[in-house]
Amino acid sequence: MRRVLVIDGHPDAGSYCAALAHAYVEGARAGGHEVRLLCVRDMRFDPVLHGGFTHPQTLEPDLVDARDAVRWCEHFVIVTPCWWWHVPALLKGFIDRVFLPGVGVEYLKRPPYIRKLLKGRSARVIYTQNSPQAVALLAREDLFWRNMRRAFLRHCGFRPVRRTLLANMQSANRKRRERWLRKVRELGLAGR
Repeated sequence: MRRVLVIDGHPDAGSYCAALAHAYVEGARAGGHEVRLLCVRDMRFDPVLHGGFTHPQTLEPDLVDARDAVRWCEHFVIVTPCWWWHVPALLKGFIDRVFLPGVGVEYLKRPPYIRKLLKGRSARVIYTQNSPQAVALLAREDLFWRNMRRAFLRHCGFRPVRRTLLANMQSANRKRRERWLRKVRELGLAGR
């Protein structure tokens, strides 16, 4: 059994992403995994990294808890919509504030110049988008996925990093959405 951290990155509690996050958590608990769910929209924090990495700002209590949960987990799951080929601003602010040097990576003065601090953990990104999956692939191999996998998760040491892309959201009928919820619940059950 695994320690699983699920991040619900949608700013709307009534969103389909919120339903997906809860389906994953429900499946993971049914599978005997120890699960923590963090809904970014419910957290109290300033999402702006005002001074960059050179002038650190004090972490709010919710971000301290989130940082500790990231260090605690063995499997990290983000559920988010894909907006403008990126995550919503609130989730981006969460990532900027939590995955600071000393949490995700440590910068070194000599090669290899970074130490990945989250090695030994796996990750999954479950994301929705309104456009067809083919549009993502035509947009340079899915810019959203490349950014999340390479520039963020692998950069911090997560491997393997997997994805579940749910495309054509605007045209997805109730039957398809229910099938997706079952699929995500099964991923949770397996802790993948």
